[in-house]
Amino acid sequence: MEIFKSGEPKNPFATESVIKALNYRIEQEEYSSRIYHAMAMWLNDNGYMGATKAWQADADGEMQHAQWAKDYLLDMGVQPTIPALPKPPQTFTGLPDIIRQSYKHEVMVTQQCNDLAKNAMKSGDHLLYQLANKFLVEQQEELGKVQTYLDKLASFGEDKLAMRLFDQEFQEQFEG
Repeated sequence: MEIFKSGEPKNPFATESVIKALNYRIEQEEYSSRIYHAMAMWLNDNGYMGATKAWQADADGEMQHAQWAKDYLLDMGVQPTIPALPKPPQTFTGLPDIIRQSYKHEVMVTQQCNDLAKNAMKSGDHLLYQLANKFLVEQQEELGKVQTYLDKLASFGEDKLAMRLFDQEFQEQFEG
């Protein structure tokens, strides 16, 4: 005896709006990964070996965040959509530019995660809200990290020596 009709969600919590929202979250997290990977490749090509590791770690982390949404959908009996993604920017003017673009990107992602949480609460979907909150906790950490980078640029400047020392600081993070 078949419980679900063909094409029906297998779980009452897997509404079309939830599926759409989480497939969007997957797309945005995977695109974030591509952006940070492109930044890491530019940093590597321009001699910022420590910062390369930091931005590549961020790229890898974004894929883990996409997996959170994939796992949620799969737990609800829904196959996630693998997104087609646009090509991210490939060139940057320097490490300060990458830091500023990263901050703007994290602000945008935080707004998206806030919207996910608002919609989950508005609809009374506490399971989705729990996932949205997991994204928001991560966003608070990301915003704090990039804010620290901005603070260092403001405090110590953007000249070549400051950038060399900043890159060395990134390198030490990954060696220790």
